Amino acid sequence: MTKDTSIAHAGSLYIRYRGFTMLIVGICGSPKKEHSNTRSLLEKALKAVPNGQTMLLNIADYNIQHCTGCDSCVRKKPCPQSAEDDMPKIEKILVDADAIIIAAPSYFTSVPGVLKDFIDRSRAMKMNNHQLKDKVFGAITYAGLRYGGQEHVVDVLNRYALGQGMIVVGSVGSPVKHGTFGSGSLQTDTGSWRSSEEDELAVKGCELLGQRVADVAFRLRSIGE
Repeated sequence: MTKDTSIAHAGSLYIRYRGFTMLIVGICGSPKKEHSNTRSLLEKALKAVPNGQTMLLNIADYNIQHCTGCDSCVRKKPCPQSAEDDMPKIEKILVDADAIIIAAPSYFTSVPGVLKDFIDRSRAMKMNNHQLKDKVFGAITYAGLRYGGQEHVVDVLNRYALGQGMIVVGSVGSPVKHGTFGSGSLQTDTGSWRSSEEDELAVKGCELLGQRVADVAFRLRSIGE
């Protein structure tokens, strides 16, 4: 069962997958706290993970201040903003994760500001000995229009993951039907409107991505055991 949680409950959400204990974290980058199509697709991906127990973080539920460009992290000093906001809570969860899936809606063909603040502030994790390196990563996006910037949003997310040293993967469904990442739109091919739940290809793509992320994380974990 996919759950919202906080750092206090992180320990109960580790999953047993083929004999290994893993943690799969999904980050919803939508500023919406409810009725989010982006979150709905992320939930589909997380529910497709074997055993179904995962951790979902709504970035809008956290107080994340802007990066000020002070470069304290470059000098190996604590980020001054972290004393005032929730970034340390998020960092603790992500350090413990085996895999991370970020879902972001397309806002003018890029990620929303609340998610960009997280991306910028996570620079400190890179400066602190690449704390996210080797974690498996998958991307999901959603837009209002059928061609509403989804490809660019996924590119932003994947480049972010590569910059953090993560291992970017895509789904491996039907090569003539399913895409390589989770993507959908409110607009149909005929110009009418729907919810993400009604976008069958988007739902299936996200499920395949969730399964692929878990499978690769397991393979990497088994090598190290």
